Amino acid sequence: MNDYRRFLTFVFLLMISGSAALAQELMKVAGLVVDQNADPLIGVTVRVQGDNKGGTVTDMDGNFTIQVQKGKTLIFSYLGYKNKEVLANSSRLKITLSEDNKVLDDVVVVGYGVQKKSSVTGAISQVKKEDIENRTITNAKSALQGKTAGVQVISSSSAPGSSPTIRIRGYSSNVSSDPLYVVDGVRLGDISGLDPNDIASMEVLKDAASAAIYGAEAGNGVVLITTKKGTVGSGRITYDFQYTTESLAKVPKLMNAEEYIQYMKEGKTFTEDYLLKNWDGKTNTSWVDAIYGKGHMQKHNIGFNGGNQNGNYYLSLTYLDNNGMVKGDNDIYRRMTATINAEYQIKPWLKVGTTNQIEKYNVRSVSENNEYGGMLTAVLQMDPLTPVTYAPDNLPAHMAKALADRADASKCVRLQKF
Repeated sequence: MNDYRRFLTFVFLLMISGSAALAQELMKVAGLVVDQNADPLIGVTVRVQGDNKGGTVTDMDGNFTIQVQKGKTLIFSYLGYKNKEVLANSSRLKITLSEDNKVLDDVVVVGYGVQKKSSVTGAISQVKKEDIENRTITNAKSALQGKTAGVQVISSSSAPGSSPTIRIRGYSSNVSSDPLYVVDGVRLGDISGLDPNDIASMEVLKDAASAAIYGAEAGNGVVLITTKKGTVGSGRITYDFQYTTESLAKVPKLMNAEEYIQYMKEGKTFTEDYLLKNWDGKTNTSWVDAIYGKGHMQKHNIGFNGGNQNGNYYLSLTYLDNNGMVKGDNDIYRRMTATINAEYQIKPWLKVGTTNQIEKYNVRSVSENNEYGGMLTAVLQMDPLTPVTYAPDNLPAHMAKALADRADASKCVRLQKF
């Protein structure tokens, strides 16, 4: 009987001690999950390692609560971020998740949801900043050329400051066939003043589904542009320099002076005596060489960026000087652009930011794309018998008369003012 009582007492004490030990090991862990900018992350999965049944997710403020045995490992996972493992040794945790760039490349946001990039490759094209930095381009639109399947980038002019035409969904019956440009969430009609050095990424939405987000303006496609932002860390200063030369790739072979005289004589346009009378016997002008030469482009960019957990900044200043192939300063494009991007986390629930694009430019151009008055057309039609310049005392009759008429007209204007 005594042995039986001792056995029951032992079992009772064992049950009490086991319950107490279990109660000591099980603990309540609460915490906050944020990203690298200290913004709360919503919907982060929190589970215990080895336990596939339980778990929880963070709420609208990034907070979570979970029951776990002390010393167990908690795993935090979120789409686009690297998983993080933390030991449950404290009742209060603050977890910071870092972005997983490899995963982000495989995911795109479409409308109000998320899809794998592999399933929408035909509808969305992306140009990364690495693709832009390795090219000598002066216009943001040119960054799409050769990098986006199904997007037409039509360059009808090589004049300094000229902007190519973008066609994503062909030509429409609307007023314009140009796509909609959205820069950092702001709709713009043109992006010619945006310097390529300030672009972090460009996405092209090519299908009609984009109209569900941006309306009828997106009927011709959408180009989404994200400019560079400051990164967490000590301040950095960057400098970028580009220099290129330009020249005519191919020019039709033109007649020299003797060939021109023979052609006019055979066509009975002018007699040989008339041509020889108006030719000094030496002039053989190549108007292509007289008008066109080598152009050059130089671009300087200096940038400042930095930040910490509370805020970041990005400052950029770019100077572009493009002197075209026409000799002299007759076709130039000079541009000064500045970009100021900054954001600051004032409170956990309040973030302020600013995005600014400032541009000042100067353009001078010659006549082009005109069958009857373009520069190249005039060069091809000019005769080689005419010299490029004349001595002041040896002007042709028609030029002397034109100058005399101009002087008389100027004299009349001065008399009227008097």
